[in-house]
Amino acid sequence: MKKLKEKGYRITPQRRIIMEKIVQTAGLLTADEIWNLVRQEYSDIGLDTIYRNINMLTENGVLIPITGMGKERTRYELAHANHHHHVVCVKCGKAVCIDYCPIDEEFIKLLRKSGYELIRHNVELLGLCSNCKTL
Repeated sequence: MKKLKEKGYRITPQRRIIMEKIVQTAGLLTADEIWNLVRQEYSDIGLDTIYRNINMLTENGVLIPITGMGKERTRYELAHANHHHHVVCVKCGKAVCIDYCPIDEEFIKLLRKSGYELIRHNVELLGLCSNCKTL
């Protein structure tokens, strides 16, 4: 909330409840899942309001999209201080955090040599979760 206020955004009741629900679940949620949680308290909130706020929160670095299997399966999590990546199931879309980063100093040097400066990165591994693998 503080980050948004510093950038001049108003903290509307909708933004507040969206953030509260994401913090409460501490999980990776789709826009539909966020919408269903928010509607428990704001039954008249529209999915377009959820998407508009998710986009604004993502653009401002408050949320991180985990895209895995396309837009309909995009999940969102709060941007944390601890850097991590994800493995995403290609069947059900379940995502799990991995506390490992494959980007090392040699890779960064290679990018610089090519004229790039790495600003941020997101590594997503795709696979089958144990539930989907047995089906």
